[in-house]
Order: sequence, then C-alpha cells, then structure tokens
Amino acid sequence: MNHHLRHHLDHHVPVRGVSRRGAIQMSIGAALASVLGPTLPRVFGAEGEKKEPRENSVILLWLKGGPFQQDSFDPKETADEKLALKFKPMATAADGLQLAACLPNLAEQAAQLTLIRSLRGELKEHTLASYHVQTGYRPTGPIQAPAMGSIVSQELGRRPAQQAPAHGLPLFISIGHAGFSPGHYGPPGQPFVVWDPTAPPDQLGLPIGISVQRQKQRLAWLRGLEEGRPANSVSRNITAGREAALAFMNSTRRDAFDLSREPAERRDAYGRSKFGQGCLLARRLVESGVRFVQVQLDNFDHHENHYPQHEKLMTQLDQGMSALITDLGERQLLDHVTVLALGEFGRTPVLNNKKGRDHWIEGFSAAIAGGRFQRGQVYGATSADGREITDRPVTIPDFMATLLHSLAIDPEKEYIDQFERPIKLVDHGQVHHELLS
Repeated sequence: MNHHLRHHLDHHVPVRGVSRRGAIQMSIGAALASVLGPTLPRVFGAEGEKKEPRENSVILLWLKGGPFQQDSFDPKETADEKLALKFKPMATAADGLQLAACLPNLAEQAAQLTLIRSLRGELKEHTLASYHVQTGYRPTGPIQAPAMGSIVSQELGRRPAQQAPAHGLPLFISIGHAGFSPGHYGPPGQPFVVWDPTAPPDQLGLPIGISVQRQKQRLAWLRGLEEGRPANSVSRNITAGREAALAFMNSTRRDAFDLSREPAERRDAYGRSKFGQGCLLARRLVESGVRFVQVQLDNFDHHENHYPQHEKLMTQLDQGMSALITDLGERQLLDHVTVLALGEFGRTPVLNNKKGRDHWIEGFSAAIAGGRFQRGQVYGATSADGREITDRPVTIPDFMATLLHSLAIDPEKEYIDQFERPIKLVDHGQVHHELLS
C-alpha cells in the first residue's frame, strides 16, 4: 500500500454516526491518483461558468506568531514611554472604531469590521497556543480535537455516502501552511495545501499523454480488480478518496486556482506578496464553493527589534485584507463569507531589553468582517496600558463557539470516538450573542 495512504489510514480515528460520513481527505485522493498517472499538468476549466458560494464560507487570515494588538486592532493614546508605541490611534469610517495608524486601508473598510479586543488565552507556547485557538481545546494527551477549518468544512459540507462535492474542489484549502489537526474527522478533515498561491497546484487535469479514453480504461481495470471483494471501512475510504481525486481532476472550477485570470490591477490591489495573492486566491476559492480557506502570514514572533518588522507585516495585512473585504462586498459575497484575522496570542505591551515583544495572552485582539457578525463595532476592552482586560472578556472556547453559532453549527454537537469518549465540537464555550447580527 502507498506509504502516504497507509500513514493517513493508520492515523484515522473512526467515530460513530454522522462523523463517518464526510468525504475522504483530498491528499489520499491525490495519492491514489498515482494509479491514473503520476504527473498532472496545470489545466483549468471554462472561464464563463457561474460561481457562487454554497451557503456560508470562512476565510481565516492566520497571523502566525501573534501580532501586537496595540499596533493593529487595539491602539492606545498614551504618553507612557515604557510602552514604546509607534502608531497612534486613527479615526476610521466607523464612528468610535479606531485602528492603529499603520492600517489606513482597513480604516476605510471599518464599517465592515468587528473588533474583539478582549481575547484571553491560556497557553504561551506557539504550538500549544495555536492548537488551542484553532480547536477551542487545550491539548489533552491522546485526544485530538479538530481545528476550525476541519469543523467548518465538514459540518457545512456534509454529503451522503462520502460523495465528493458537486463542484469537485476540496472543501478545506490551506494556503502557505500544512494546516492543523483534523481530530475525530480523520483524513476527510485535512486541508488540501497550496504552498504558493501564484503557482496552481499540480493535482489538476489529466496527466500528460493520458487521454480521457485511457483514463477510463485504467479506471475500468482498477474497478474490475475491486469487484466482488467484501467492502470494509478501509476499502470504502480508498474508493471515496479515488472518487474525490477524480472529481477534483475533472472539475470545471479548477480555474479558481489560476490567478492569471485576474486583471493586473486587481492583483496589484491585493499586493504582490504571497499573502496578498493568497487573499485573492481565497476569494476565488470561496466563490467557487470551497467552505474554508486559511491564508497564513508568517513571522510575527518578534522577540528582538519589533520595529520595523511588525510594520512591514501590518502593511501586507492592511493591503490584502482590505482588498479582500472590498472585493467580497462588490461581489455581494460578504454576507456569506466570514473573514477572520488573528494569531495564537498577542505581544507584551512593554518592550523587552532587546527592543522586542514577548508572548501575551491577557487581552489580545481579532478582527472579523462579514458573515453574521455585527459590523462597525468594538467588543471588549483593555486598560489604558494594555495590561489587563477591563470589559467583556472572551475566552478561546467562547470565540470558537460564537464563530460556529454564527455559521449555524451547534458548538454543543457531540461525537463518540472509538474509545466511547464523548467529544463536543467546543470545550465549554459560551456564545457571545452581542457579537452577532
């Protein structure tokens, strides 16, 4: 058996009931596609096909390493030299909502934003905190909870009998990052990974030299070998993976990955960085039916020389996120697409002796646009020096529960794993209804 496939099957945790009924993860399908041909060229579908989201989608702008909240979504007007704040609060298009002066483009889109300034974390190490924010669970030994991308794509993308979605694209795509734990969903909950948004993935179209007729012959041969063999969970997963790979290869929406189809001025508006182009690709993907897209912006972990590194990253975030909000709004997609921007924690209000900022969990921020979130509002607050939460704290499970509730996913939904352990989608999170419209 293919080693990549064996790895995924060995690590799949089966669960009872509806949790067994998601489509098999696309990486298994890609591995199985080697039966059909090893090299898949970059082939794209028709330009004129109408694309629209299927109900709700999420775009997560994952700010890896943790951005500094006072240089972004929770600016402070203070003369305290210990804080060493470079950017003052800036008025925006939304009354009473201020952003740091390094985010001028987002300031123009502030009427579409919800700012949470009172997130409270529990873990200060990157890997553990990332797991916590992504899943809503603290790391607890052998139990692996699913990340938000797995939850959203699987719960909103349910299809009978492990069928691939009608459009053929993966439901969860991660740009610039391998993704996080699929938990009890197993391989079906893992993302399809695009490392470079400007280079369409290879797993598209027929292999060079393989005609449609040759593909059909190979498939008939393979299915003939399988015919009459008793079915079990492994064989069903293999079949589902192959069918998902075929659906992807034959999808008429593969052109969603091809940014060259976008006007040069629009690509410029997003910024020509990988993050900016990743935001543009995310818009094309949700427009084509993908449920969850994660775009990573790296290197916020500035323990030394916070400036000007943080400022450069904020410039990329400002350009990419603001263009994404504008684009979704112009296409009348913003009510259907929730855009999130956050990292695993914040940074210390006070500079350390290396002019850097360390990890901070006592009051950091997230920015949200679109979906069912109340727009043009600030939720929660921190003190004038940013050292403590002073209003409406939001725990990590609270944040996850509120996000899922906004998508009509029950955060209390419970799965039973193979060891008869109940696992809820969110671990004791409370929905903050005031955040929602």
